[in-house]
Amino acid sequence: MLRDNTTANQDQIPKSWDDYDGLDYYYQYRPEYPPALAERLRVRLEGSTGGTVIDVGSGTGLFTHSVATALGPGYHIMALEPNEGMRRYAASRTPPGMLITYVDGIAENIPVADQSVQLLTAASAVYRFDRPVFYQEAERVLILGGVLALIQYDPFDRGSPFNRDFLSTIERSLPSDRRHWHSEQEGGYSETDLSGEIKSRSAFRNVERELFVHHEQIDLKTFMFRTLSFTMVQKAMQATGRSQVMERLFDTFDRHADQNRLVAMPYEAEMITARRAIKDCSADDL
Repeated sequence: MLRDNTTANQDQIPKSWDDYDGLDYYYQYRPEYPPALAERLRVRLEGSTGGTVIDVGSGTGLFTHSVATALGPGYHIMALEPNEGMRRYAASRTPPGMLITYVDGIAENIPVADQSVQLLTAASAVYRFDRPVFYQEAERVLILGGVLALIQYDPFDRGSPFNRDFLSTIERSLPSDRRHWHSEQEGGYSETDLSGEIKSRSAFRNVERELFVHHEQIDLKTFMFRTLSFTMVQKAMQATGRSQVMERLFDTFDRHADQNRLVAMPYEAEMITARRAIKDCSADDL
């Protein structure tokens, strides 16, 4: 059955994506996802040469573009994103010839037929979903043996004095936030075990968690605009005041900048993958 991506109660659905209004410009300063993530997903597809891929909560298309590059033209790729500004920005930055369809839609109501998707991804987005409903949708749309991939990309603070200082600055400005916590659909922050959530669902098997670390040096402009793309920084400014938070961020950069006015800001990408079970399996099978 083809799912209609409308609902009579649309206005009652919490629009967590509204937090991203006006932030699409700053996303160009975010780090690219490590290519190894998309390459690993290509291997997970086990030699398939085509099919349908959906990137849910695709934002400005950073991960969508990476997946499209790794998989090649044999796949039809849908980028599902409810924020109009993000979709428009993603489309404007899509290279000519890259076959991506940008669709207005939400994770809880994916507009495709049952068992029609080979790969379903969500990068830096799943914490804003109504996850139990999203998991039901993933079970519905994935083909048997299809792959679900959840990716999160965060500043890597282990062994990074700069990132530790940066995250401490945000925590001081936004007491409800803690490092390694993520924003929830309701607007708060919490620590969530995604692997455990997926393992608890009998429709998925072969749940795996992998980590990838990306290293780069950035200048002041990149750092400041990158931080402005973070909803936690925007909320810290609302809680503490824009000028005070900006001053703290400038000070953080100055304390760690080298003689070339660069800082090292490593990122860690976490990827959790699972396969749609051919039959329901017990916890002992995971």
